[in-house]
Amino acid sequence: MKIWVFKINTRRGWEFDTYFNSRARRPYELGDEGWIRSASSLRFLREEVKRGDLFLCYEVDRKRMLGLARAASDGRDTGVGSLLDFCPPSEAVRLRNPLKRHPDLDHILAFTPHRGRGTVQKIDPDEFHELRRRILRKNPEQKKALERLWSAGG
Repeated sequence: MKIWVFKINTRRGWEFDTYFNSRARRPYELGDEGWIRSASSLRFLREEVKRGDLFLCYEVDRKRMLGLARAASDGRDTGVGSLLDFCPPSEAVRLRNPLKRHPDLDHILAFTPHRGRGTVQKIDPDEFHELRRRILRKNPEQKKALERLWSAGG
């Protein structure tokens, strides 16, 4: 299992609460060729993103990580429709206390300009280890749901 961040800018007309509040019971289509244009993001989707990978849902303009979801499909870089499917929203976790860019996410390079501006970015395992602690510290009442999501990928 790999860990990724999926970045959106809500000023472009979509926000993660659309996903988290959806009543969809099937995998949720996310991102199309018009939305995801970064060469590195398309390469990650084509070559590395696999079903079961964990995604951190980040709103760039609001500088906050809203929740976590699993990939319900392998990534794709071409074709009709979405380039990735997220798990049904009922299987994802919308954090009651989102993590802020400063100071909660400062230790993760994917949230900084150092890794580029693509929609899909890798999170290193050591970065995620610390991030898990921070998520639980801010959201202790969601521990069971978070651990269920983390363990679902292997």
